[in-house]
Amino acid sequence: MTALLRRARKPLLQILAFVVAVVLTKIVSAILDEYDVIQAATPLPVILLGAIVGMTYGLLAVGIVLVYRSNRIINFAHGQIGAFGAAFFGVAAVQWHIPYWIAFAMALIVSAATAAAAETGVVRRLRSAPRIVSIVATLGVGQLLAVVATLINSTASGPLYPQPAWLPAFDVGDLHVTQAYSGMLFLSPLVVLAIVVFLKRSRFGLAVRASAANPEAARMSGIFASRMSTLAWAIAGALAAFTAILTAPTQGFVGADSFGPALLLRALTAAVIGRMRSMPIALASGVGLGVLEQLLLWNYPQSGLVEVAMFLIILVTLLVQRRRGGRDEEKGSWAAVQGLRAVPEKLRGLWAVRALGPTFTITAIAALAIVPLFVSNSLAVTLTGIIAFSIVGLSIGVLTGLGGQLTLGQFAVAAIGAVISFQVSSTSGNFALALLLAGLGAGLVSVVIGLPALRIRGLMLTVTTLGFALAAPAWLLTQQWMLGEGQDPGKPAGWPLDGPLDTGGDYYYFALALFVVSLALAWNIRRSGFRRLLVAVRDNEENARAFAVRTSLVKLQGYLVGGFIAGIGGATYAHSLSSISAGSFPTTASIDIAVMTVLGGMSALIGPVLGAIWVLGLPLLDIGNIGLAATKFGVLLLILWKPGGLIQVFAPVRDWIVKFIARRHGIDPEPLYAGDDPADPTVTAQGVRISDLRVSEPGPAPAKGVTLLEARDLRKSFGGVHAVRGVSFEVRAGETVGLIGPNGAGKTTTFELLGGFTKPDNGQVFFNSTDISKVGPEGRARRGLIRSFQDAALFPTMTVKETVMLSLERVQPTGFLTSTLGVMLGERKKERQARALIAAMGLDRYRDKPIQELSTGTRRITEIACLVALRPTCLLLDEPSSGVAQRETEALGHLLVELKRELDLTLVVIEHDIPLIMGISDRVIAMADGGLIAEGPPDVVRTHPRVVDAYLGGSITAIERSGAAL
Repeated sequence: MTALLRRARKPLLQILAFVVAVVLTKIVSAILDEYDVIQAATPLPVILLGAIVGMTYGLLAVGIVLVYRSNRIINFAHGQIGAFGAAFFGVAAVQWHIPYWIAFAMALIVSAATAAAAETGVVRRLRSAPRIVSIVATLGVGQLLAVVATLINSTASGPLYPQPAWLPAFDVGDLHVTQAYSGMLFLSPLVVLAIVVFLKRSRFGLAVRASAANPEAARMSGIFASRMSTLAWAIAGALAAFTAILTAPTQGFVGADSFGPALLLRALTAAVIGRMRSMPIALASGVGLGVLEQLLLWNYPQSGLVEVAMFLIILVTLLVQRRRGGRDEEKGSWAAVQGLRAVPEKLRGLWAVRALGPTFTITAIAALAIVPLFVSNSLAVTLTGIIAFSIVGLSIGVLTGLGGQLTLGQFAVAAIGAVISFQVSSTSGNFALALLLAGLGAGLVSVVIGLPALRIRGLMLTVTTLGFALAAPAWLLTQQWMLGEGQDPGKPAGWPLDGPLDTGGDYYYFALALFVVSLALAWNIRRSGFRRLLVAVRDNEENARAFAVRTSLVKLQGYLVGGFIAGIGGATYAHSLSSISAGSFPTTASIDIAVMTVLGGMSALIGPVLGAIWVLGLPLLDIGNIGLAATKFGVLLLILWKPGGLIQVFAPVRDWIVKFIARRHGIDPEPLYAGDDPADPTVTAQGVRISDLRVSEPGPAPAKGVTLLEARDLRKSFGGVHAVRGVSFEVRAGETVGLIGPNGAGKTTTFELLGGFTKPDNGQVFFNSTDISKVGPEGRARRGLIRSFQDAALFPTMTVKETVMLSLERVQPTGFLTSTLGVMLGERKKERQARALIAAMGLDRYRDKPIQELSTGTRRITEIACLVALRPTCLLLDEPSSGVAQRETEALGHLLVELKRELDLTLVVIEHDIPLIMGISDRVIAMADGGLIAEGPPDVVRTHPRVVDAYLGGSITAIERSGAAL
């Protein structure tokens, strides 16, 4: 079956691509048919107004870029920080009668201090958690500031809001350029120029840039990276206040709605065009977007067209931008949001412990099943909505909790499923087919809006999905071929139902059944090999690629299955209503569902359900002010307390029950839960031959002595730094080649080029007589060219057993469809092979411990077990002794020699331990300043004058660690 699915994958992808092309063509055709672009007018006053409004977008974009460069997060409270400063300014200037520019400076200081407090009190407290959690936390900060701004400035708005003094007011045609407009037009470029000069020329500015580029290196240079981050936030906060104060006289009161998602999308679009790095480009892009917006509104005054334009600009911009390399993973941060720690294996063997999960699930579903017996029909409809939101939340649990991709447009994706289900059911009457196509259609849309995130790492899926969340209800859903002004979605009918589900109570059971199906689908994913793939890509994408994991395909599959579940949730929600329209799927709902998922706990299957109950269910109790706990501010407080969500609150209860059961069976659970790591395991496999651990029959090995790996004139520069300068060498099959040189010699960059993680500026890489210069790391790994990494970080939230099982993907790949359907083909075989490798490498006691909790030496031994499972032909080892205790170095050398002999390997090793590398190498290549300086037998290279001179002071003893060579 797996082979059949693999053969059918290509035609299926072709069909999906055709369907996507048809849909996009229909959207573009609809736009071109409705709007006469050629006859569009471009009057000068409209262009000038667009430039002035665009300054607002550009300045906000500059602030977003500043924050993103310092923390790699998108500050959703950015606008509200400015609104708070504008509110303070209104009070100071109108009620306290403080002169304009003095009050202006005071407001900038207040907003700067507010932004700094948000960074210090919220973002910095969550620095060990994923950036996604910080983004959700900023939503709570924004809501709090919006409420405070309303309270302190309820009168200083509209005509009472002062205009900037000493600035000119003039007319351009029918446009009256007020003093506030003059301030935006003339002062904005000067402000951005001043910020750019500050960052490039001042001591503090250079420190901010250094901290943003490399916090660890900045700290080693004596720069307080955290303080520089606070300074960047303060500058961004002052910039937001500057924008809000000058905008206020033209918009009246500046509140939460004024700086909501719509304005944020425009600023984000400008920031994306600036690649989230360039402030001048971000400002100029904001001006261009403002002009485009005003021209569209002047020529085609239809709601939603601007949002569609912004969304398409974001998609095109991200797709045409050059793919970003580098290491942008949040290694280890996801460990902070893991809600439920795995139960020790010995305790999992107890029947009562195994039955805890099924018992809880059955009890909860049974309790939900009797709810309609005790509530009114209208309340049953409300509870059905909570169920539908929970289903959509399950999709975010897959995309965000497992895949690490934050989506802020999932309810808009669900809306696509709702429309498809309505269209199919109304024409065919087949609700089963309607639900299936709703899931598939929503899955395809999820894939399309997720495509840019394959090229640009970080939080770009957040940007594209927010754009879709705004464009869908504003324009797409209002089209006549979608929902128009509103439609009756109809109620499910037909087999196996006796009739249409007309009452809220009857439909509740239908929704509950769909919830159980969606829950089972999400559960299948979380217990399958596909979960390992998603988590590996989330935890450490580069290492996953080195393990032959097709990361782009895994992400697309995650988008597809996440969209499928969301489509089911959207259809469930739509058919519960008497009428559906674009207003049924507001942008705020997409943001709220993301908040619910993070609040409940992304790491647990039940997390999104807990979040939906908290946010949507608590207000139903109507007990005093308990509804305040469900607001975004209440969510902020909970996240600061438990970054992993509500599931972390219930985790001690689960552990207490498990320990109670263990004691009833005469087992002391505390040592099992402790899982201490007092010492590294030995690096030798006691009593076990490496050849006995082969997980598959090796392919035909290349003949000894023939050229297996060849580098030809490799060159790579980063800016003005020439990291690799014309490096050429050959590696023959069966030999061990050592690569040595001082720090900065270009060794690791050479490995990056050989492994395919970095594209060379010039040169070629050949493997087994085939040019692989254009082949990615996954393709090279599948050919048998495997590399390791110096930090041995692996996958922090995965256990040792899961990590070794992941390394078996090269020879035993996991099927996507079989995993999602719950068919665990090959999982038991993988587990047996992984356990054998773990035991042979002396790692049995650490089998169920997360990689994050292991010492560096233990992680290194785990990595070697993975390399055995990968069955490489040529192995690129980057400082294998890094983190290994000195007493184990000699044993490590013997193990590498044994690995090479028993597995017919070819080794290329970067190593600073000279005795180790000289003892295991057949040939040594020395590098310095990006080029080769010597090559030959170890004894010759070791004493080569240029090699000795490249190290410390030209002394041989200075480059050797204590200990004899092998």
